[in-house]
Formats: sequence, C-alpha cells, structure tokens
Amino acid sequence: MQLKKLLIRPLKILGLLAAVAYPIAVFVALQCGFSVRMMGIVLICIVLIGMAKSKILWVGICGILLAVLSLISNQDIFLKLYPVFMNAGVGAVFAVSLRGTPLIQQFIQKMRYEMTPKVIKHARMATIAWVIFLAINTLISLATVFMSDLVWTVYNGLISYCLIGLMILVEYIIHVRARRNEKNN
Repeated sequence: MQLKKLLIRPLKILGLLAAVAYPIAVFVALQCGFSVRMMGIVLICIVLIGMAKSKILWVGICGILLAVLSLISNQDIFLKLYPVFMNAGVGAVFAVSLRGTPLIQQFIQKMRYEMTPKVIKHARMATIAWVIFLAINTLISLATVFMSDLVWTVYNGLISYCLIGLMILVEYIIHVRARRNEKNN
C-alpha cells in the first residue's frame, strides 16, 4: 500500500507539470517540425499519467480520443483542442457541484473553517463565479484553436494560467475579507 502511495504522488505531479507545459510543448514541437502523429502519442502518455487517481476521468478519455484523432488524421487541430476540454471539464465539475455541496464550500470545509450561513452563501456564489469564468475561458480557448499557433500558445500556455491565478487570488482576498468582517461583527 505504501509503495502505491509513493508512486501515485510523483505521477500526479508529473501529470500536472505535463498538462501545464502542454501548450508550449505543442508549439515548440510544431515549430521544430515534429509530426502531429508523434505528438498524439505524447498526448496519450500525458493523459494516461494525468489519469492516475484522477476524479475527472471523462476529460482523460476526451484527451485520449483527441490524441487518437490526431494520429488518424495527422491534423494539429485535435492537439489544440485538449485545453478546451480541460477547461470545460473543470468547469463542469464546478457546475455539477452546485446540485449538492458547491466545490468552493468543500474546499472551505477542508480548511476547517466554520460554515456559517454567510460562508455557505459566499461559497455558492464563488462556485457560480468559477463556472462562468471557466465557461468564458473555454470559449476563448476554443477560438484560439482557429488562430495562429503563437496566439493559441500564448493564450493557453500563459494568459489562461495568469487569469486562473488572478481568479484564485481574488477569491482568496474576498474570502479573507468576508471572514474578517464576520469576526468583527
């Protein structure tokens, strides 16, 4: 059991790093003349590593499907669609959580914060904000698929991550201020 845990953590980290670096790796590979089919094989490897204990299995399946389509068609568009599915998949997880305990509320509970009615309301609103943000991010990512390789790479490999980081920072600041105001009242 311990050996399995020791193997899963590095695989998860490797999968995350590969997913983050994916747009840049595709851009470099395309610019250096690597075959789309070879990149399709690399995508399959990235997805399989990322699927180690993943809770978003269908996104991995979509990744493998896109990789297989790139292998069959030799078209880079299928490689470029992977970030679209990642954004849509994460957005779907946030959206589905609204039927029960919103995902942000689950994060807050894991941090062992007191779940007052205000915190619960805030968590639901924050989860809705993430759903909207990820839907917009998905649409922009989809639009870049039909633009130049450089535009696709800059958006999906830099701007998108900066926007996600900014969203996390804003959410954290709002959460901290709300907790501070609640304690002062």
